[in-house]
Amino acid sequence: MLVVVGTVWEICRYIYNSLFYKKTEERGTQTNEEEQCIYTSLLKALPAEENVSIKIIQKSTNRGNTKSKPSLKTRKKREIPKYSMAKSGDFDLVPGGAEAEESDHFYAAHFPPLQKEDSNKASHSSSSNKELSFKQIPVANTSKWMAANIDKAQRETTVGEMRQILEELEYKWGDDTKKDKTDVYRTLRHYLSKCTNPYSLVAFLVEKSKDYHLPKTSTLAYYIMKEFDNWCSSKDNVPKYSQFLLTQELKLHVLHICTRYHMTMVGFAIKAFQLDHPENSFLVPVLRCFLEKHKFKEAAVCGGKLGLQDHFSVEEIVLPLILQDKVNLIETYLMGNPGQQLLVAQMLDRLCDRSVDMATIISSSGVPNVKRDKMHWKPLSKLAARLMKLYDIPSDMCPNISNARGLGAVKYLLYKRYVEGSMGAGSWEEMVQSAIGDSIFLKEQLIEQLMCYNETTAAAKWADHYQLSDECVPPLVAQHRKSLKDNPAPVSEENDEDWDADCFSEDNIKTSWYPLKIPQDAITMVDTKESYWACLQRLSKPGTTVGIDSEWKPGFGNTIQRVALMQLAVVDHIYLLDIIYLSKNLQEDDWQQFVARIFCNPAILKLGYGLDSDFQMFVKMFPFLKDSLSHMVRVVELEKVAQKVIDKTVNLLPDTGQSDEEDAPLEDCDSGVNIKFPQKEARGLSELVRQTLGKPLSKTEQMSDWERRPLRPAQVTYAALDAHVLLEVYDELVRRAQKLKMSFDLEPPVSMKWMKASKREKLKAKAKGHKFTYKNKPPKTAQYNTSPHPQGGARPSQMSPGQLKVVVDSMLQGLGRQLRSCGVDVYILENHEDHDRTIEICRLQNRIVLTSGNPYIMVRSHVGEHMCYCVQSVTAREQVMEVMGHFGVKVKTEDIFSRCQVSDGV
Repeated sequence: MLVVVGTVWEICRYIYNSLFYKKTEERGTQTNEEEQCIYTSLLKALPAEENVSIKIIQKSTNRGNTKSKPSLKTRKKREIPKYSMAKSGDFDLVPGGAEAEESDHFYAAHFPPLQKEDSNKASHSSSSNKELSFKQIPVANTSKWMAANIDKAQRETTVGEMRQILEELEYKWGDDTKKDKTDVYRTLRHYLSKCTNPYSLVAFLVEKSKDYHLPKTSTLAYYIMKEFDNWCSSKDNVPKYSQFLLTQELKLHVLHICTRYHMTMVGFAIKAFQLDHPENSFLVPVLRCFLEKHKFKEAAVCGGKLGLQDHFSVEEIVLPLILQDKVNLIETYLMGNPGQQLLVAQMLDRLCDRSVDMATIISSSGVPNVKRDKMHWKPLSKLAARLMKLYDIPSDMCPNISNARGLGAVKYLLYKRYVEGSMGAGSWEEMVQSAIGDSIFLKEQLIEQLMCYNETTAAAKWADHYQLSDECVPPLVAQHRKSLKDNPAPVSEENDEDWDADCFSEDNIKTSWYPLKIPQDAITMVDTKESYWACLQRLSKPGTTVGIDSEWKPGFGNTIQRVALMQLAVVDHIYLLDIIYLSKNLQEDDWQQFVARIFCNPAILKLGYGLDSDFQMFVKMFPFLKDSLSHMVRVVELEKVAQKVIDKTVNLLPDTGQSDEEDAPLEDCDSGVNIKFPQKEARGLSELVRQTLGKPLSKTEQMSDWERRPLRPAQVTYAALDAHVLLEVYDELVRRAQKLKMSFDLEPPVSMKWMKASKREKLKAKAKGHKFTYKNKPPKTAQYNTSPHPQGGARPSQMSPGQLKVVVDSMLQGLGRQLRSCGVDVYILENHEDHDRTIEICRLQNRIVLTSGNPYIMVRSHVGEHMCYCVQSVTAREQVMEVMGHFGVKVKTEDIFSRCQVSDGV
């Protein structure tokens, strides 16, 4: 009997539910026809006043709940206080706290249909409290919004439909027969464009992906987040009501998703979900949870990308990173916050104080896994000096670091003088004074360091020079200084030091080093406008060969370096341009004339050695000349000619592990001295002169103060010789090549690496929170669409593939193979062949050069704009269409595979 009664009861309940309720499957919400009628009548009854507003409430109910209104408990659950979220038990902020079932309810809550609301609540919405689930919309716009979305709400993606989308994406992603993921891309974009709330859809797809927990960039979850970020970058794709869809609750959940297992998707999520919005302080509790769990890396990355640094002290996040030797994350955390950058530099300055007890700091910090071997003044001062230079922090803001680096510079200069003997007395004195400046500490340290080299007389002279009291110097120095005053007679020749003398006598220079072979009166210092224009008139004569070099003062600490002198030498005269004076007295047009008449003049030949560093410094000082210099012609790098002529077994450029680029200057590890001239110039040119002319160059004046005026005679001779010797070396290399009957380009193009942004420029832009953009980047269309017919005539409207003869550089090998399959006469460079080979083939075989990027500028300067074309497309197929369209090539069926696919030009 009981079984029968129970069965009847279940049947009656089923009939009852079927008659009165319409179940929305897998949605977590339910609706009925009566609610829709109420909403329709509400639309008709809405007033048209502009200033009145009503509240449209999005509600969520648990799956299986038959009530149309949510309970008070449910409504409170969705209301998350702004500053108490870390304590909320309904939404776990700590990574790893969300359960699958709760997650489903979360997504169901973000896909509710519109539900009815009491009209009395609608009339006084302006006086009610703000809740996270309420959307304030003006009445005039409300009727339009509801009319546009009431039907759409019923078409919103359900949790079940999202699961189907995920299954489809995972099936296509896991299809090993297709390496191309275009189908995944198209499917994802299709659903994003159709979904009314793409933000919740993407959050669901990422969190429910099978490979979501893997910290790799090859996972489906990572791909979805990355493509969603790209999709959101287009304004046409962003939903019109995204500010209503991106609730604080959803943003918190997304940040939770992207930090639960790893941090690979955080950057994309922050941009796509607008987590870095100025009013994002509600995310601060998430970072504090990281700190409580000693997850300093996650806190630093999120804090920097979200711009929440001001909510934390430097001791909370930066100090633990230093103690754990995770200093590479400091720059990420400090990005775009100058105030915090200064505070970090000052904290490091305090840590560099020798009186600081590092053991006490470590024990009181409570940070685990401290790298104690890194916690002393030497690595900390290096880190601080690097950050000071990166953030342009004045040295007086960090006195301890400045003194430590200055002392390192003094030690370095003493080593160069007394151990290597590679610096002249005059240049050494200048650099010591520059390194010490006005620091009393460094003045006293100089005396003590000289005593370490047993240079008592020199120490006494420097003590007198800086007027140091006897109490500030060692007793032996004080006694020696007193004896010098009491006995003014000259001391013995051994201990005497002539500060105006050089390391070598004039006779030693003539016998040991290569001398300057023109008289001193043939050297002109160009420091007036009149001498400047006279110099340009002489150098721009057709047929002239000009040797080019430049000098600048080595930098100490955060000293800004600039070109001080530029040497321009012809056979019978040498001009020394005083760039410091001319930069203040010449206008921009005057400098443009200089570039046009010298560097861009095809009638004169320009020679240099290590020109990359010269152009980097010159453009840094005159950025408006960068575009003009990109069109320079007949500028030859002697290093390339020497490599062709001189036996390659001779190592002109010894491997020192240093980079020749501006962002990796020669720098003594302890001193912080930025010598800033490349190794090839310091050693390579001197060795090349020895092998071609018999004697090396003296480099004793290279590291000297080139900004002092007037220059010392030794500096003038050194600067003049560095430029004039280039003419003699080039003539000797040409003579040897002709004698050996060598066939190669005697005017190889200069490298254009200097046009690329240095690593330091990129880092500085990133530190300021800016995305680095390349200035003076070549335009993509206009200047490249003038290439004529390969034979030099006007380009025909149509031509066959066989008429087009091109040489493709190694970067465009895919394009070359595609063109060859279409019947084009193509020469494809191998990976080991450089752009010089491209220019050589262009000239010998009359082929048009196909290249892209900065190499185009270099090639164009040698073969002319009519014989080269800059390819702009990315994929090989698009590149073929671009080239064919540009040259007017019409491909027929018989042209396909009409050429050999192996041999070039066949």
